[in-house]
Amino acid sequence: MVYRIEIERDLCISCENCVNECESMFEMDDGISKLISGDINNDNISIKEYEDISCGIDAAEMCPAECIIVYENDVAIN
Repeated sequence: MVYRIEIERDLCISCENCVNECESMFEMDDGISKLISGDINNDNISIKEYEDISCGIDAAEMCPAECIIVYENDVAIN
């Protein structure tokens, strides 16, 4: 199973909930959340694929800005 997490960085409010919930996947970069070792595309979206998203779903659910989207086989699951 392939999972993908995307963070719409322009919507991030810098609350750090994602980092507090899942520091193995998320980090702050200039006050904005990003995925550790993830890519940032031209639309300022941080993207990374995972085989196991462990705490990634919990982090997405904790985001008050709802800027973190988790996909399973290209279908959003949150």
